[in-house]
Amino acid sequence: MPVYSVPPRRVLVATDLSAEAGKAVERAASLAADCGADLHVVYAVPPQTAPELLEFAGSELRSHLQRYTRAAPGGTAVTEVRSGHTAPVILDEVAEADADLLVVGARGADGRAGVPVGGTPWNLVRASGIPMLLVREPPATAYRTVLLAVDGTEPSRAAARLGTVLFPGAGHLLARSCPVPGESLLAHQGVDEEGLRQLRNAVTEQVRPEVERLADGLDPRPVRVLVVPGRPQDTVAELAGTEEAQLVVVGTGTQSGLGHALLGSVARHVMAWAPCDVLVVPGAGTGR
Repeated sequence: MPVYSVPPRRVLVATDLSAEAGKAVERAASLAADCGADLHVVYAVPPQTAPELLEFAGSELRSHLQRYTRAAPGGTAVTEVRSGHTAPVILDEVAEADADLLVVGARGADGRAGVPVGGTPWNLVRASGIPMLLVREPPATAYRTVLLAVDGTEPSRAAARLGTVLFPGAGHLLARSCPVPGESLLAHQGVDEEGLRQLRNAVTEQVRPEVERLADGLDPRPVRVLVVPGRPQDTVAELAGTEEAQLVVVGTGTQSGLGHALLGSVARHVMAWAPCDVLVVPGAGTGR
């Protein structure tokens, strides 16, 4: 099981030079400066781009970097213009830079989700095997409220630990969603809303001591522990909105088996529907 307990040493951010991608560049630069990490910036151009255009792309990338890192001056960034399809370029650069955090924008120049990352961000998480920060909002300030979504598994606990290490100055909310087994079937069998409410309360109270123990082991300790009824696929993104979080941290499962399918579906749903930035932390068996 990977242990993400230290700040990253090398942060890699992918850009297509758009304003949307500039949000990711700015956030990556700020994170790298805060963590004392090296910053690597990669820009993928179409395969077989002419050499003179590659040189021009490099100049444009340096201007883009300067434009979006003025508020977060850190060390010198390493810039790379690479010819090829976007997703393979990003994955190659992750390996070559030995990056331990990948930052991408949620949208690209044409406004479509998944661009500039080439395919779905979820596939990049699985293939890279390193934590990935999906940036939606302009990083005007540091994250003030960070929602740590856990589900009782070690991948989610590792994600929560990384969330506290990366953003120690934020107010952390530790959240666990607890579905009632067979709730729909019980409703169909005639159990009324009061009976279902009692079942939901019983399930959440049974789980709460475990979540409190996890909170006690985090540094800094979360300011609040939220144990709510419902499927995490339905509740995590909603909690991010109601709690006005600027970031959700969620872990994924292993690469094989039903556990991966269930945990992966939560991460994918949060990435698609959370109204804020999302840090996805892959579990054992993914990527590298």
